[in-house]
Amino acid sequence: MTGWKNISLILGVVISLTVVVAKVANIDARYAKAEEVAQVAKRLDNKIIQDRMEKLQERMWAMEDWWGEKFAVEKNRIHDTLEELLHFMTEEARDHYRDLQREYAKLERRLKEQEDE
Repeated sequence: MTGWKNISLILGVVISLTVVVAKVANIDARYAKAEEVAQVAKRLDNKIIQDRMEKLQERMWAMEDWWGEKFAVEKNRIHDTLEELLHFMTEEARDHYRDLQREYAKLERRLKEQEDE
């Protein structure tokens, strides 16, 4: 009978160790996946910011092109600087352009902060 008790004791210890090792592996895998998910989330966030910056830049260029053509027709020359073009724009257009610039700069800082992390 003692032989069976020893065997069942050893078998119980082996099963218990197997369960503990499996739980530790499961916990480790869960945290490893959490890190991967965090990295993917960060990359997605960066991509969203970059896409938004690209759209803002395209809008600024479109405004520069449109107002530049208008400037060229009215003044019979090409503007020398962006400031000259901004001065030529209506106040509403100029404010909108500067809002775009501010938003672009804000996103640029946010992207840099995320890259520094």
